[in-house]
Amino acid sequence: MSTATHMDLTHTEALLQVPEGGLASAPRQNIESGIPGVRLNPTLMRHEIFDAELAEEVLRTGAPSSQVVVLLAKGELRAASELVAETRFIDPQNFAMRVLDTSLTRAAGDAPRAVNRLRALLTEFKDTEHESILQQHLGFAYVESGDVLAAANRFRKALDLRTAADADAHLIESSRACLESVLEHTAKTAGSADAPHPAAVNAAAQHPAPATAAIALQPPAAG
Repeated sequence: MSTATHMDLTHTEALLQVPEGGLASAPRQNIESGIPGVRLNPTLMRHEIFDAELAEEVLRTGAPSSQVVVLLAKGELRAASELVAETRFIDPQNFAMRVLDTSLTRAAGDAPRAVNRLRALLTEFKDTEHESILQQHLGFAYVESGDVLAAANRFRKALDLRTAADADAHLIESSRACLESVLEHTAKTAGSADAPHPAAVNAAAQHPAPATAAIALQPPAAG
């Protein structure tokens, strides 16, 4: 690592500096999400079910926001969308549901639109206790949009905010692990600017572009 000070670095170089504490030397493990039965996969930037029984218990008795995360992890987008809509009908300004609504947009294959919606929310909640989660989710959306440098910027901001606020350990670790994932990808694909991050590859695989059907030529009408 360079001995240059942060002020000596260009913006891009600063983004790509290894975070304090270094990079993980062992294969990165999924991270506790704070929701029973669900962990964050920091390589694919998605929540995954690791204990089906615990996850089902959350669906029966958990808070609506936790239920939405479980449904997203299971790929049940329609049920997740209905629960978000029902909750926001009662409480339109529910912050958790507004963020999860952007997760639905991303899960449906429209990461650029999720970026725009999250940036609007960030304008509303800048410098509040909610900023770190918006920065984290912007990181997810930028990765899937293919802009890894913007993602690095957002994950680093989320990490800094969560560390400064002494947030729960799993929140700090999720920001650190996602930042490290982006940095490792950037290092491995140096010189290949178009190489997509695994999270972007996975997102694209969930929503393949429809095949373009050949248009059958019709014979001219008789007469």
